[in-house]
Amino acid sequence: MRVICLQASPRKRGSTATVVGWIAEELGAAGHEVEVIDMVTRSVRACMACLACQRDPDELLCAVQDDGGAILATMAAADALVYATPLYGWSFTGHLKPLLDRHLALVTGFSDPAAHRSHLAGKRAGLVVTCGGPVGEGNTDLIGEEFARLTRFLLTETVEPLMIGGLTGPGALTDEHREQARAFAWRLVG
Repeated sequence: MRVICLQASPRKRGSTATVVGWIAEELGAAGHEVEVIDMVTRSVRACMACLACQRDPDELLCAVQDDGGAILATMAAADALVYATPLYGWSFTGHLKPLLDRHLALVTGFSDPAAHRSHLAGKRAGLVVTCGGPVGEGNTDLIGEEFARLTRFLLTETVEPLMIGGLTGPGALTDEHREQARAFAWRLVG
Protein backbone atom coordinates (compact mmCIF):
# COMPACT_ATOMS: atom_id res chain seq x y z
CA MET A 1 0.00 0.00 0.00
CA ARG A 2 1.28 3.50 -0.84
CA VAL A 3 0.88 5.94 2.06
CA ILE A 4 1.42 9.70 1.87
CA CYS A 5 1.99 11.61 5.13
CA LEU A 6 1.49 15.37 5.00
CA GLN A 7 3.66 16.52 7.92
CA ALA A 8 2.82 20.13 8.81
CA SER A 9 4.97 20.90 11.85
CA PRO A 10 7.61 23.61 11.58
CA ARG A 11 9.76 21.64 14.05
CA LYS A 12 11.70 18.99 12.17
CA ARG A 13 12.34 17.03 15.37
CA GLY A 14 9.19 18.01 17.24
CA SER A 15 6.41 15.85 18.62
CA THR A 16 4.41 15.68 15.38
CA ALA A 17 7.47 14.76 13.30
CA THR A 18 8.43 12.10 15.85
CA VAL A 19 4.97 10.50 15.76
CA VAL A 20 4.94 10.57 11.94
CA GLY A 21 8.36 8.92 11.99
CA TRP A 22 7.01 6.11 14.16
CA ILE A 23 4.06 5.60 11.79
CA ALA A 24 6.33 5.59 8.73
CA GLU A 25 8.76 3.19 10.43
CA GLU A 26 5.97 0.75 11.35
CA LEU A 27 4.43 0.77 7.88
CA GLY A 28 7.78 0.65 6.09
CA ALA A 29 8.87 -2.38 8.14
CA ALA A 30 5.66 -4.12 7.04
CA GLY A 31 6.47 -3.51 3.37
CA HIS A 32 4.27 -0.49 2.71
CA GLU A 33 5.64 2.39 0.64
CA VAL A 34 5.59 5.56 2.77
CA GLU A 35 6.36 9.09 1.63
CA VAL A 36 6.50 11.91 4.15
CA ILE A 37 5.92 15.32 2.60
CA ASP A 38 7.30 18.12 4.76
CA MET A 39 4.78 20.90 4.15
CA VAL A 40 7.08 23.51 5.70
CA THR A 41 9.57 23.11 2.85
CA ARG A 42 6.94 23.22 0.10
CA SER A 43 5.62 26.29 -1.65
CA VAL A 44 1.83 26.08 -1.74
CA ARG A 45 -0.12 29.23 -2.48
CA ALA A 46 -3.74 29.86 -1.66
CA CYS A 47 -6.64 28.72 -3.81
CA MET A 48 -7.74 31.47 -6.22
CA ALA A 49 -11.33 30.16 -6.46
CA CYS A 50 -11.04 30.32 -10.26
CA LEU A 51 -12.82 26.93 -10.54
CA ALA A 52 -10.56 25.78 -13.38
CA CYS A 53 -10.39 22.52 -11.45
CA GLN A 54 -14.11 21.96 -12.02
CA ARG A 55 -13.96 21.85 -15.84
CA ASP A 56 -13.32 18.12 -16.28
CA PRO A 57 -14.20 15.58 -13.58
CA ASP A 58 -11.76 13.05 -15.05
CA GLU A 59 -8.71 15.33 -14.82
CA LEU A 60 -6.96 16.66 -11.74
CA LEU A 61 -6.51 20.31 -12.66
CA CYS A 62 -5.32 23.37 -10.75
CA ALA A 63 -4.47 26.73 -12.29
CA VAL A 64 -2.07 27.68 -9.48
CA GLN A 65 1.49 26.82 -10.51
CA ASP A 66 3.45 25.75 -7.41
CA ASP A 67 4.22 22.61 -5.40
CA GLY A 68 0.53 22.16 -4.55
CA GLY A 69 -0.45 20.59 -7.87
CA ALA A 70 2.25 17.92 -7.61
CA ILE A 71 1.29 17.16 -4.01
CA LEU A 72 -2.37 16.76 -4.97
CA ALA A 73 -1.37 14.41 -7.81
CA THR A 74 0.79 12.39 -5.41
CA MET A 75 -2.15 12.13 -3.02
CA ALA A 76 -4.44 10.95 -5.83
CA ALA A 77 -1.93 8.21 -6.71
CA ALA A 78 -1.71 6.97 -3.10
CA ASP A 79 -3.81 4.39 -1.29
CA ALA A 80 -3.87 6.10 2.10
CA LEU A 81 -3.25 9.57 3.50
CA VAL A 82 -2.09 10.93 6.84
CA TYR A 83 -2.66 14.57 7.75
CA ALA A 84 -0.28 15.32 10.65
CA THR A 85 -0.19 18.64 12.46
CA PRO A 86 0.45 20.22 15.81
CA LEU A 87 -2.67 22.00 17.01
CA TYR A 88 -2.54 25.72 16.18
CA GLY A 89 -5.54 27.82 17.18
CA TRP A 90 -7.77 24.71 17.40
CA SER A 91 -6.89 23.76 13.81
CA PHE A 92 -4.18 22.85 11.30
CA THR A 93 -0.96 24.85 10.98
CA GLY A 94 -0.70 27.50 8.31
CA HIS A 95 1.79 25.25 6.51
CA LEU A 96 -1.04 22.85 5.59
CA LYS A 97 -4.04 25.18 5.33
CA PRO A 98 -3.38 26.43 1.74
CA LEU A 99 -3.22 22.83 0.51
CA LEU A 100 -6.46 22.02 2.33
CA ASP A 101 -8.14 24.89 0.50
CA ARG A 102 -6.70 23.55 -2.76
CA HIS A 103 -8.39 20.19 -2.10
CA LEU A 104 -11.24 21.69 -4.14
CA ALA A 105 -9.23 20.49 -7.17
CA LEU A 106 -9.69 16.90 -5.97
CA VAL A 107 -13.49 17.05 -6.09
CA THR A 108 -16.03 17.86 -8.81
CA GLY A 109 -19.81 18.02 -8.86
CA PHE A 110 -19.99 18.62 -5.10
CA SER A 111 -23.17 20.70 -5.33
CA ASP A 112 -25.10 17.70 -6.73
CA PRO A 113 -24.96 14.47 -4.70
CA ALA A 114 -25.49 12.42 -7.88
CA ALA A 115 -22.51 14.08 -9.61
CA HIS A 116 -20.16 14.36 -6.59
CA ARG A 117 -16.83 12.73 -7.54
CA SER A 118 -13.43 12.73 -5.89
CA HIS A 119 -9.96 11.71 -7.01
CA LEU A 120 -9.52 10.39 -3.46
CA ALA A 121 -12.79 8.43 -3.27
CA GLY A 122 -12.42 5.23 -1.26
CA LYS A 123 -8.89 5.97 -0.05
CA ARG A 124 -8.20 5.74 3.67
CA ALA A 125 -7.42 8.99 5.48
CA GLY A 126 -6.24 9.60 9.01
CA LEU A 127 -5.53 12.59 11.21
CA VAL A 128 -2.61 12.90 13.64
CA VAL A 129 -2.67 15.83 16.07
CA THR A 130 -0.21 16.69 18.84
CA CYS A 131 -0.82 19.46 21.32
CA GLY A 132 0.15 20.90 24.68
CA GLY A 133 -3.39 21.03 25.99
CA PRO A 134 -5.90 18.26 26.58
CA VAL A 135 -7.51 16.10 23.91
CA GLY A 136 -11.24 16.70 23.67
CA GLU A 137 -13.89 19.36 23.91
CA GLY A 138 -12.60 22.89 23.99
CA ASN A 139 -9.28 21.99 22.37
CA THR A 140 -9.10 19.24 19.71
CA ASP A 141 -12.82 18.89 19.03
CA LEU A 142 -12.80 21.55 16.29
CA ILE A 143 -9.96 20.04 14.27
CA GLY A 144 -11.64 16.65 14.58
CA GLU A 145 -14.88 18.06 13.17
CA GLU A 146 -13.03 19.95 10.43
CA PHE A 147 -11.27 16.74 9.39
CA ALA A 148 -14.53 14.76 9.45
CA ARG A 149 -16.14 17.28 7.13
CA LEU A 150 -13.10 17.35 4.84
CA THR A 151 -13.06 13.57 4.47
CA ARG A 152 -16.82 13.46 3.78
CA PHE A 153 -16.24 16.05 1.04
CA LEU A 154 -13.34 13.99 -0.34
CA LEU A 155 -15.35 10.74 -0.15
CA THR A 156 -12.51 9.05 1.72
CA GLU A 157 -12.76 6.35 4.35
CA THR A 158 -11.78 7.98 7.64
CA VAL A 159 -9.88 6.07 10.29
CA GLU A 160 -10.02 6.89 13.99
CA PRO A 161 -7.67 9.85 14.57
CA LEU A 162 -4.59 9.82 16.75
CA MET A 163 -4.58 12.82 19.06
CA ILE A 164 -1.92 13.16 21.71
CA GLY A 165 -2.24 15.95 24.26
CA GLY A 166 -0.35 17.25 27.24
CA LEU A 167 2.95 17.44 25.37
CA THR A 168 5.72 19.90 26.16
CA GLY A 169 7.93 18.65 23.34
CA PRO A 170 9.14 15.35 21.88
CA GLY A 171 10.77 14.47 25.21
CA ALA A 172 7.27 14.15 26.68
CA LEU A 173 6.38 11.35 24.26
CA THR A 174 6.27 7.93 25.92
CA ASP A 175 6.35 4.28 24.91
CA GLU A 176 2.55 4.34 25.24
CA HIS A 177 2.40 7.11 22.63
CA ARG A 178 4.60 5.03 20.34
CA GLU A 179 2.20 2.10 20.71
CA GLN A 180 -0.70 4.44 19.89
CA ALA A 181 1.16 5.49 16.72
CA ARG A 182 1.67 1.86 15.75
CA ALA A 183 -2.02 1.11 16.30
CA PHE A 184 -2.94 4.14 14.20
CA ALA A 185 -0.65 2.89 11.40
CA TRP A 186 -2.47 -0.44 11.32
CA ARG A 187 -5.89 1.23 11.39
CA LEU A 188 -4.77 3.26 8.39
CA VAL A 189 -3.77 0.32 6.24
CA GLY A 190 -6.69 -1.82 7.40
